[in-house]
Amino acid sequence: MLPRFEDLVLIYAVLTPTSVLYWHTTAVLLDQLVGHNAVKMVLGFASAVAFAYYHEVFSNNAPTSSSRLVLTSYETAFDYMVKLSCLCYHLGCRTIYDLLLATGLLAPVHIAVLAAAFLIHLRGFRNVLALPLVVNNDDSVERYRPLSSLTFSSGRLRAK
Repeated sequence: MLPRFEDLVLIYAVLTPTSVLYWHTTAVLLDQLVGHNAVKMVLGFASAVAFAYYHEVFSNNAPTSSSRLVLTSYETAFDYMVKLSCLCYHLGCRTIYDLLLATGLLAPVHIAVLAAAFLIHLRGFRNVLALPLVVNNDDSVERYRPLSSLTFSSGRLRAK
C-alpha cells in the first residue's frame, strides 16, 4: 500500500522541519546550560541508563486513574526526558570526535570512515541510518503522534 500524498506532505513539509527546529534549539540550550561535551556525555549516559533501568517503575506508577490530560502529560514528559537524555549523550559523544580530530592525524572524512567500519563490524550501521524520529503513519486518529516510549504499544499505558 502506497502512502497518501497528503500524509507525505504533512510529514515532510511540516512535522520534520518542526521536529528539527525543536531538537536543534534543545541542543543549543543544552550547550548553554550543561557546557562542555564531556559533562554532557557523562550526564546523558547516566540519565539514559537510569531511564532504561527504571522503565518498569515509571510504567507501573503512571497515573492511570487520573484524567486523560494527566496521563498524556505524564507520557509526554517521560518521552521528552528520555529523548533529552539521549540527545545530551549524543552531544557529549562529540568529545570522542574532538579528541580524534585533535590528534592531527585524522580529518573528518577519516573519522567518518572509521566510525562506519566499526558500525558495520557491529552490525549496527542500518540502525544508525534510520530517521531519528519515526512517525506512526497509519489510519488511526493519532496517526501523526509518535508512539510512546513508555508503553511500546499504541501510545496508551497498559492497565495494571
